Parts: sequence; structure tokens; C-alpha cells
Amino acid sequence: MRLLPLALSFVLAACAAKAPPPKPGAEPHVGDEWFVWRADTLGITVDEARERDAKLPDGTDGTVPPDGTLDENTQMEAAILWSQECARCHGENGKPPPAAEGQVQPKAWGGMAAMGFLMGGDKMRAGVYKTIDRGKGTMAGWGDALSREQMWALVAHIESF
Repeated sequence: MRLLPLALSFVLAACAAKAPPPKPGAEPHVGDEWFVWRADTLGITVDEARERDAKLPDGTDGTVPPDGTLDENTQMEAAILWSQECARCHGENGKPPPAAEGQVQPKAWGGMAAMGFLMGGDKMRAGVYKTIDRGKGTMAGWGDALSREQMWALVAHIESF
């Protein structure tokens, strides 16, 4: 019985975490621009930034990036990407507006999303990553435009709703 209050406090803390708001007028870094920007934020070369990104998991075996990979810069990048791209379909806070007649209703990420990530763990995170990377149903894949690190940052952003 002692574990129940501890587990409940952990769940409530996870649900209370909020994504950082994007900076007004900020544009996401896409393609080669991402690697130049990321190299600058880390104080490494562009080639080192590419190598670092290539070593991140691709979601196929349920593994996630090691703790500390996603810093404040990547979290802000994810907030910008979400606000400017993902929110069009999924809503600013993970709650999409009603779909037009004949259109598919996008997945909502608000409410129980944190509980789903808690219960599904890394396997769920990897599944969300793969959906962002490859697309699913009517959602296009973003793997050709975004780095692995950006997609993992989006997974973390979604989990914060």
C-alpha cells in the first residue's frame, strides 16, 4: 500500500509537466540548417552533429535516446515545430479541432497521453517516433525533413501534454 501514494505522485508529476512555449516568430530548423544550428549550440562541427544524430535510435527496437540527449535547445525546437507544423492537425495543446465532414480526425494527445507514455514506456515512445518518421494513415512522414533528434524531441513534447 505504501507504493500507491508514491506511484500516484509520480503520475501526477508527469501529467503536470508542461512543454515550453515557442518563442514568437521563431522558425524551426529543417534539413541541413538543423545540423548547422545544432553544431553551433553544442560547440561541435557540423559533421560531428550529423554523426551524433545518426547514432540515435530509429525507433525500430523500442530503444530511446539516452538521458541528457534532449536539452533545452531541442525542447524549444520541438515546441516550435509542434506549433508551426503539427498543431495544424493535432491542435496547439494536443487536442485537435473537430475534423471537417469526410475528413479523418487526427489523434488527440491531451489528457491521458502522459498516462499512456507511463504505461507504454519506451515501446510507446518508439512507436510515436516511428509514426513521426514514417507517417501513418493520412499523416505524412517527416523523416526526410527532420533529424532523429528533432523527432525524439517531438516525442518528448507530445508526452508533456
